Amino acid sequence: MATRIENKSFGGGIYLLISALIYGLYGVYSRFIGASFGSFSQSWVRSFIVLMIVVVLLLVKKFEWKRIERKDIKWFLIWIIPTSIQPVITFTAFNHLPLATTYFLIYSTMIFGGVLSGKIFFSEKFNFAKGLSFLFIFVGLVLIYGSDISLATNIYVVLALISGLLVGFWNTLTKKVSTQYSEFQMMSLDQFATMIVCGIGAFFFRETLPPPSNINAWFWIIVFAVSGVVTVFFLIRGFKYVEAQVGSLILPMEIVFASIFGLLIFGEVLKLNTYLGGLFIVFAAILPAIGNKILGERK
Repeated sequence: MATRIENKSFGGGIYLLISALIYGLYGVYSRFIGASFGSFSQSWVRSFIVLMIVVVLLLVKKFEWKRIERKDIKWFLIWIIPTSIQPVITFTAFNHLPLATTYFLIYSTMIFGGVLSGKIFFSEKFNFAKGLSFLFIFVGLVLIYGSDISLATNIYVVLALISGLLVGFWNTLTKKVSTQYSEFQMMSLDQFATMIVCGIGAFFFRETLPPPSNINAWFWIIVFAVSGVVTVFFLIRGFKYVEAQVGSLILPMEIVFASIFGLLIFGEVLKLNTYLGGLFIVFAAILPAIGNKILGERK
């Protein structure tokens, strides 16, 4: 029995590692798509493809579609609407900043957003580990931008920071509804909202789609969309067999993968202070999980 549990735990860790690996490719996909799609149009098209895949899975697997209770409507709206714009600003940041730098920035405010959301919506306590995590984030950002403070006002840096903040809230707010509704139902509602919001944005900014003859652009937008479904699937499956705290130690590997992809594919070599600052941010991401584990063992 113990061996079987260990095997499942190991398998869960592999699932999460694959999820982190694929997420580390998101910036690569964004670069390959480039200017072929507008920031809004790539998002609504990608959401449409994901939505179609999820709908097929819902029909084939016959997952239960539960009617949303009135008390949950506000939580779905708070969870979905603000982050509907997140794929747009993340795509823009990936196309104007080094991949590793973008991931560092997103992670820094994602941690802050998650802790802030936990405090506001779940009355979670602000413990020593979280405070130390914030300190490491600050040190990391100073190391990255201390030598060139003008970068702090760069619009693409600001977009990456906003993106991370939104993701932090999105990650934690799933707890408000995830126990009552299936993951695929939540994913379909999330993608539907993104498709509508970004579709309106594309119409407003008069973004047009590339012609069917542009096979390269359509190929990568489809790969991007399918990867999104696979990433979420492995993420959900991984956390079924791995403790949340252990999983939190694995997921920051996506920053490492992104740095490797940026170097191998685009030849991006960052300054030493950027990597050092990124190391502080990665440690800030795993610090709360380590702290909780240590505190739990002491109890």
